[in-house]
Amino acid sequence: MSAATAPEGQPSNPTWGRPYALLMHTCGAVAAVTFGLMSLLVCADVILRNLGYDALSTSVEVTEYMLIIATFVAAPWVLYLGGHIRIDVLFNTLPASAQRGLDLLSNLLGMGVCGTLAWQCALVALDSHEQGAMVFKALIFPEWWLNLPLLFGAGLLALEFFRRLISRSAAQGA
Repeated sequence: MSAATAPEGQPSNPTWGRPYALLMHTCGAVAAVTFGLMSLLVCADVILRNLGYDALSTSVEVTEYMLIIATFVAAPWVLYLGGHIRIDVLFNTLPASAQRGLDLLSNLLGMGVCGTLAWQCALVALDSHEQGAMVFKALIFPEWWLNLPLLFGAGLLALEFFRRLISRSAAQGA
């Protein structure tokens, strides 16, 4: 079954077993909890400000960081489930061999882009760590921490594209 025909909400290819599926579903759960907490934080901040309190002075900054975390942790899970946006109009009109070729090309491009992004993110994080760079806003912390969600998400996206490539190859060879 190709990525284009996988039922939404189901893995496009359930290879690599339960530990990998658990990792992907954990990513989805972490993202969901983070989005939920972010919603609660924004609501609490709005309510408290309307009541005249400024008790959550760091809420905007924390919400920004939570948005980064939730987005980059959710991306591999969404790809795993085949839920990323794609345009099927052309794809569905092509013969099966052309569909396999486009599927292969898109997985190769996705793996290359995400692998490169993860690599560059790791280099930036290491450089930031070596320099001892810090973020000085309402919260103060090492700057390289900001790269971790992107590094994690891009790395898992590259891994998921790789998994798709080898699982498709094995399915076509069988």
